[in-house]
Amino acid sequence: MTASGISNPQKHLTFLGLSRNPFPLAPDNTDFYISQHNDMVIETLTQGILSRKGFMLLTGEIGLGKTTLSRRVIQLLDEQHIETALILQSFYQEENLLRAINNDFGIPIPENEDNFSGLMTSLNNFLLEKNQNGINCAIIIDDAQNLSIKSLELIRMISSLEADREKLVQILLVGQPELMNKLNSYDLRQLKSRVTINQKPLALKKTEIGKYIQFKLNMAGDRGKIIFKKNTLQKLYQLTEGNLRKINIFMDKALGYAAMDNSFVIKAKYIKKANKELSFDFPEYKDSRLTPGLVFFLLLLIVIGIGAGITVYFYTFERHNAITANTTPQAILDEQTSSKIIQQEKITSTLSKEATPLMPQMRSITSPNQLNPQLTINHQENQAIKDFLFAYGLHSFSKQFHQALNHKDFTNISAVILKQTGYQLIIMSFLPNLAREKFDILSSSNDNGPKKRYYLFWKPKITIKKFYIDYQGKEIHTLQENMRDNYFYNSAVNGIVGQKIIKRVKDIQRLYNLPITGFPDPETIFLLMNKDKE
Repeated sequence: MTASGISNPQKHLTFLGLSRNPFPLAPDNTDFYISQHNDMVIETLTQGILSRKGFMLLTGEIGLGKTTLSRRVIQLLDEQHIETALILQSFYQEENLLRAINNDFGIPIPENEDNFSGLMTSLNNFLLEKNQNGINCAIIIDDAQNLSIKSLELIRMISSLEADREKLVQILLVGQPELMNKLNSYDLRQLKSRVTINQKPLALKKTEIGKYIQFKLNMAGDRGKIIFKKNTLQKLYQLTEGNLRKINIFMDKALGYAAMDNSFVIKAKYIKKANKELSFDFPEYKDSRLTPGLVFFLLLLIVIGIGAGITVYFYTFERHNAITANTTPQAILDEQTSSKIIQQEKITSTLSKEATPLMPQMRSITSPNQLNPQLTINHQENQAIKDFLFAYGLHSFSKQFHQALNHKDFTNISAVILKQTGYQLIIMSFLPNLAREKFDILSSSNDNGPKKRYYLFWKPKITIKKFYIDYQGKEIHTLQENMRDNYFYNSAVNGIVGQKIIKRVKDIQRLYNLPITGFPDPETIFLLMNKDKE
């Protein structure tokens, strides 16, 4: 992508084939990646509010996705018809905080009651009326670490509102660890004693970063063009330690660097460059003047070094003369020749060892990381791959497929085959019996254990490109029907993505030991539609 004088912040996204920035710095409530831990946090907080647990906390370091998690909780509460008040501006304090809560609930405030006592009475009457109608209410306050001691005491007063031994309102405070420091103070011991649930979001694990990035790219429109090197993910984890905000910042920069290089490959050097650009560390100033003591020490080292050099020179000179006097020219030549022969034998031995592949069995091949693209391909291995592809009429892709096996990267070849033929490549470590009966399969051994990887092609009935809360489409309707027919889904078949279908997708992924993302990727859909009949 060549540079131009016109500023266009979306230019690099267009080059990369993305419809929007996959790594926004603001909380992303649409394309929400559900890690296993985050899923547990959301479930715990949502159930806590639904079961009227009263006072709850969500605390964690900056950049771990607390705000996004709380928005997801609100979406789930809305589905359950829970009345919610969301306070984002934590500079509201005391009476102004109470006024903001009432405003977000939509409580009308008469002019003569626009004071603390009147605001509290109006809130209590509103909550009582909702409770009588069987409606639960919740208050969620973000950046709660900024609340004053008096404002937190107000929260305690609100959390005390009850009717028939049931909490009228559930309160969730979202904040940084400083919030816990305040709650641990003597003045707030009563509020702390009311905490029933305290959840902490965690950074992504090393094994989750690749899944997170792939999910975000997929939701932004990537169809396999953008490629990641393994060392890129390693460097990203090393520099971010799984912090979501840092990952988004680094990835946003890296995508821009890749586009500037006219490249679809996200390299480790882009992550390093982003880190260097964003680093605000300055080298400490050091006095470069030499003290008299340091000068004396350096002169002493120089004298010792000169003396050692002279000694080594005379020792080497005498030894060389002694060897030359007792060795014939032919003996020296023989010794040099012998040394070269030994080195050549070592090289030959190493190449022979690397070039010996495991013997294939039927349409089985050695593990891809045992194959070396620089070495001669074993005839039987090559034949197994050709037979496998021939069964699908894809024999013309034999060379590219073998290269993909060698490099363990099927991104490009999979996209090309899908576009040209409609066949989608499926790669799994588990295969149902029904799939074994219906599809031609290629398997490869795993170096680290008895597990195998299975490769097959099929023409999917549906392809899911977008999958987020409230997204609506015909493909979602088809997915719901298939999940219902296979007893994974018993809710409304309406073509709309909701939390229930996301949970059911995760159930399928757990059942088949797939990455639990909540997104119906090709492997998930394949296993759903080729489930063994009971």
